[in-house]
Amino acid sequence: MSPSQLPSSNGRALSTANRMAQILDSSHPLCKDDILWALNMVKQKLAQPDAHVDALDPERLRRNFRYFAEISTLMLKRNGRYGQESERLRYYLSEAAYGLWNTTSSANKDTPS
Repeated sequence: MSPSQLPSSNGRALSTANRMAQILDSSHPLCKDDILWALNMVKQKLAQPDAHVDALDPERLRRNFRYFAEISTLMLKRNGRYGQESERLRYYLSEAAYGLWNTTSSANKDTPS
């Protein structure tokens, strides 16, 4: 399996962008493994030279990092049950991954509605 094809939580091979889109889909049950996978992919994408990352302005990169840190902190405090926080976590993930893949978008506000 190539690095661009990664196993999803249901065993199918998906590209990184497709897996991220699946995780951000509100109909997909969010689990700890999905969140940790997404954080790892964001970390890898930001750490390696990449045209998508280079195209982002410094303020956008600070926002990506801010939400990456928010999710990381939340993960330290959680027991694996997300319930009502799933949508907030998805929003934070979309902000952390904004501009890194074509599947993410950002709202013009700091918290989800």
